[in-house]
Amino acid sequence: MSNKNQQQKATKKGRPLGFDPDKAMETAMNVFWEKGYDGASLDDLLHATNISKSSFYNSYGNKSNLFELCLDLFCEKQIAMLEQGLKEMPNGRDFIEKFLRELVEGVRLDKPHFGCFIMNTAHEFAGRDQHISQLVSNSTLVFNKIMQRAIKNGQDAGVITREKDPESLAYYVMSSIAGLRLMISAQVHPDQLDAIIDVTLAALD
Repeated sequence: MSNKNQQQKATKKGRPLGFDPDKAMETAMNVFWEKGYDGASLDDLLHATNISKSSFYNSYGNKSNLFELCLDLFCEKQIAMLEQGLKEMPNGRDFIEKFLRELVEGVRLDKPHFGCFIMNTAHEFAGRDQHISQLVSNSTLVFNKIMQRAIKNGQDAGVITREKDPESLAYYVMSSIAGLRLMISAQVHPDQLDAIIDVTLAALD
């Protein structure tokens, strides 16, 4: 049974919920994203979502189940955002550049930066939880497929080189995104981040 089915089954038992499950899930996701699994205490989650301990256990079972649900939610939101962004841009290269530039624009606007929830989870659970590691791996494959579509789109439009394999280019762009997020966390100057993006985009030419 999937985590979502477990949640749906749990929420059907007993009295109606006294809170908005979608809002609570979104809030819990942001807590885990900012603090990580180990750093987010049960009290942190209860306080942020404003639900009781009994409602928490009745709805989610335990912290681990909630974390998986939040990871799924983050992936779904990221996939939807990427899919929509790809549809709205004239070609795949413009989509990739816009995505990269917006990361740096967030720095210039001094927006909070917690890195990527998926990559944060990969680092936190590395070598200690095969199930979570598999969830991260599955998500990475999905993101790579979307990035491959963007690259193939750009190749068809004549704005990305056809001499390089789309899958390899997709992983290269993803690794650049991960590196940019790391540099942002290290408070590297935005102008230097722009220079990194320029090098990344040059690999598509």
